[in-house]
Amino acid sequence: MPVRLFFRPTLLAALLTSASLPLAANAQDSGPQLSFGLTTFADVPTSGDTDDDALYNWRVDIKLNYAEIWSGGSITGHFEYNDGDGYVGLGEGGLVWPTNTFATLPSVTSDNDTTLSLSLTQQFNNTTSVSFGKFNVIDLAEATPLVGGQGQGGFQYLGIGAPGNFVLPPYIFGGMLTVSYAPMIYTLMIYDANNAQGEDFWDDLFDEGVVYNGTATYTTQINGMPGFYSFNIAHSTKKGTDYESLLLDPSDDAFMSTKDGVNYTGVSFQQYLWSDPQNPMVGWGVFGQIGYGDGNPNPLDEMFLLGIGGNSPLYGRQSDRWGLAWSKYNWSDKLGEALGAYGVKLQDESAVEAFYEAALTENWRLGGNVMWVKPSFESYDDYTQVGFRIRATF
Repeated sequence: MPVRLFFRPTLLAALLTSASLPLAANAQDSGPQLSFGLTTFADVPTSGDTDDDALYNWRVDIKLNYAEIWSGGSITGHFEYNDGDGYVGLGEGGLVWPTNTFATLPSVTSDNDTTLSLSLTQQFNNTTSVSFGKFNVIDLAEATPLVGGQGQGGFQYLGIGAPGNFVLPPYIFGGMLTVSYAPMIYTLMIYDANNAQGEDFWDDLFDEGVVYNGTATYTTQINGMPGFYSFNIAHSTKKGTDYESLLLDPSDDAFMSTKDGVNYTGVSFQQYLWSDPQNPMVGWGVFGQIGYGDGNPNPLDEMFLLGIGGNSPLYGRQSDRWGLAWSKYNWSDKLGEALGAYGVKLQDESAVEAFYEAALTENWRLGGNVMWVKPSFESYDDYTQVGFRIRATF
């Protein structure tokens, strides 16, 4: 029988599907709950084709959860602001994925440095809930128990901490249905295909496509330790560039034409190897993910992720977080062929990152990380970075 740590179907779905409420884990008491966070980052490139100057960034996060506004009804909100020197990635240094996700969003995907995510959840009974609104996908990935650290410290490289699949923008607007029948949890999300930011977003809602994203999660125990095993399939109706058309003569009418539909299928797991008998969600274990894109128009053929981490096993340091992970993104062969025709040599992007974040007090945390990334473009040298962060939460 699954352990009784599965407080609510909405909570577990939020932790495991990267498609639910970032603050669901805090929604235990009725009434408003407000938290304020301030984080500063110092990232120092030590090798690679970038400037070797340190990058200093900071961000503010204000989170609100108001549970039981009415019977089964709750509201979740997250205001974000970030500023600083920027990041490496999205082409810089030959990397696709940013090396500091939290220094990248929300500014990189909108015209300003702020954004507000707001969603409403209705819990109908112990098995079924519906959520609707704007969701922060990075929050959702960060909320997972092992790879994301449940918001208590995690990986900074986006390709590990919040694995991309090109059918899940950083911010999404839509709804989610969660149905739980132990040992299974099913979720179905339907949302706009575009990133949910900017003034024009509201005017063009669902004009360019819709995404259907479903996940089935099997919850179990192995030697008494919690385990979560998920299967995810997503389809976007949004049009994307047909990479084969880029090989045509520019005078051809089909040059740079589009292709309907972007698809992704993946399996993932998080398995505890040790957990606290009094609180099974405190512990450490292994996690992994394998994903498959359609390669055209999805720029992804396959992605792989494998790691270990969680709460510190050191005596008296269970509030600390640590992790070590490897990821690899095999870009579309068809995209590589198209870019090669223009002299751009595309290769798979792989990375290794390790981090440790210590709880100095109840409100203050200090962390450090080191990463190595093999860039997506062959003309760039391998990139390494050392980073430090300090976080205050009230």
